[in-house]
Amino acid sequence: MKTRLPICIAAMIALPLLDACTKMSPSTLQTEKVSIAVSNAATAAYQDANATAFFRRTSGSIAFDGALSVPLSNGKVVWLFNDTFYDDLNADGTLPCIFNKHNTVLLQPASHSWDPAQTSNLLLYGNPDLFQSITPGNYYWPSAGVEIGNTVYTVCLEMSSSTGQLVNEIMAGLNESDNTVSYTAIPDLNGIDFTKGMVKNLDGYVYIWGGKLRPNTIGQCDVYVARFPQNSVGNWTFWNGTSWGNSAAAAAVITTAPSGGISVSYVNTKYVMIATTFNMQCDGGTAIYGAASSSPTSGWNAIATNVIYNIPDRLQGHTPFFYTPCIHPEFNANNEFLFTYCINTYQPCVAPCNNNKFDPDIYRPRAVRVPFTLLNL
Repeated sequence: MKTRLPICIAAMIALPLLDACTKMSPSTLQTEKVSIAVSNAATAAYQDANATAFFRRTSGSIAFDGALSVPLSNGKVVWLFNDTFYDDLNADGTLPCIFNKHNTVLLQPASHSWDPAQTSNLLLYGNPDLFQSITPGNYYWPSAGVEIGNTVYTVCLEMSSSTGQLVNEIMAGLNESDNTVSYTAIPDLNGIDFTKGMVKNLDGYVYIWGGKLRPNTIGQCDVYVARFPQNSVGNWTFWNGTSWGNSAAAAAVITTAPSGGISVSYVNTKYVMIATTFNMQCDGGTAIYGAASSSPTSGWNAIATNVIYNIPDRLQGHTPFFYTPCIHPEFNANNEFLFTYCINTYQPCVAPCNNNKFDPDIYRPRAVRVPFTLLNL
């Protein structure tokens, strides 16, 4: 779906769809609950069928990646998506072979119902893509976010439609009252993409994690943390190993993940990080790793070795390209937390389209529940 980017922006990458080939039937996809080998517990993570079905939508946002959620103070949940097939479902349940929006937003009711019919798109003047670059030809991908007051803040990656490359990162503020969006400049980030997670802390700061390709490795991603006051979203400081400083260039590596597909959130009194195995196409691996820490700045060394889940998705014996894990702590239940990951076709192993028809289920998130015991939460 998306043009290739630097590796540590893997939370936002996707492959371009092709126009020729075999269509896949949703019934051929394996989405059953599976048991997997994990390193530190007997109880396995498993796919949440109801939450996964939430993404199988037939109007508005139909298929997409991203699936970043922001809980609101009124109990509702804002869902932020990136490249989206919007309102273009064919009568036979297929889609055209290319998306038509670069971002869309859903609002889930306070009941947290997983019925897709209960959740609708947010619109501004009738348009579903709320985040708009002022630079002609550029577009925005939102990332992790938090609510401050009646505004949802998210770092947007500004992409060039002509080159497909990242040109800027900017803080976007979505007004919950009227769906307008304002933008705030942020400091130079020294090539770190701060899209991996946001946590609003009781100390008055929002903590935000970012990643950068580790030199001389295949896909490994160095992780960094910054923070900003809740009343000044453009005033960032960066953890340098001993204190918070003003320069991203002096920021310290707090851990190294196996890929740029990283999510950090706060779950049951600990900071939790998950990461996908490094993969860039079909049959690239299945593992999702996890680690937990009592500190926002350290304690995640297990992120490269502690497998908490292996994705079960298969098509004609192949595994998909997968990325963008995202933790959703607002859906904690029964001593389990929820995360999602996105899949983006099985190409080049299995071609995704036939006669300009595309199966939406090969471009939709999956939802997984993880027992707290897996990470000693």
